Amino acid sequence: MIPKVTIIIVTWNGKNDCLTCLESLQKLVSYQPSIIVVDNGSTDGTARAVTEHFSGVTIITAPINLGFAGGNNLGIKRALAEGADYICLLNNDTEVDPHFLEELLLVAREDPRAGILGSRILYHDRPDIIWSQGIAVNRISGRIYTTYNNRKDSEVSGIITEVNAVSGAAMLLKSEMLREVGLLDEDYYLCFEDVDLCLRAGRMGYKIVTVSSSRVRHKVSGSMGGEYSEMTVYYATRNHLLVGKKQLQGTLILRGIRSPLIMLYTLLFTVVTSGGPRGPKLRAWQHGIRDYFRGHFGERDG
Repeated sequence: MIPKVTIIIVTWNGKNDCLTCLESLQKLVSYQPSIIVVDNGSTDGTARAVTEHFSGVTIITAPINLGFAGGNNLGIKRALAEGADYICLLNNDTEVDPHFLEELLLVAREDPRAGILGSRILYHDRPDIIWSQGIAVNRISGRIYTTYNNRKDSEVSGIITEVNAVSGAAMLLKSEMLREVGLLDEDYYLCFEDVDLCLRAGRMGYKIVTVSSSRVRHKVSGSMGGEYSEMTVYYATRNHLLVGKKQLQGTLILRGIRSPLIMLYTLLFTVVTSGGPRGPKLRAWQHGIRDYFRGHFGERDG
């Protein structure tokens, strides 16, 4: 029996990227999924443009920007209510290979415990370079990082690998897993809600795997101003700490030293990507630390 698959794309003022992503989905082979676009309070005419160019796509319009987690949860609830067997989260700033969904489903149907599956994600402007093939989580230090980042695609052999987490930029979810584990945690708003979901699923016995034959090209944080933008620094810093608090266990001593280590890792990331220890990115890092400790989650205020 052919499974029912729904692809969910959340977009916020990214009309051109969204239309390009949808164009690439028209070239899929073997499976013709349902597609839901969640327009996260856009003001650039995204919903109208999608309706004009892609009549078969379902549009859900959110009154405000609910973030990656909140926007996807709107789509996930609709897909589950309509009986989807699998739900694929796909960033609006991606373009997919025609076989990307077919390859994910092949592995998912062969392994009943594979609850979350991720693609090999390549840089859009450097399609021969890997951005991510899975995410590693050090359960002692709390460090979270993408694997095979900046490695040449040709140098990393075709593999199906069990990992700690995969990126929500291209993530296939089994509906039965979502019903058991729950949806994305909206405290995160942006960044690391995918890691949180994967860790919860893994704790409940589901496998998290990457499928290298499923390929996606990604503009990387296109809606956040770029891979190393101030917004990325803020959410990555705050939410890195939040993953440690919510999902990583350990003794009181270990939990006591984990937060300072995460702050050090994220500070080093900020300094390296900003070219020095001063400037707006450092302030964004400080803001993320401050909001974590005062318990301010969801959307950044100011």
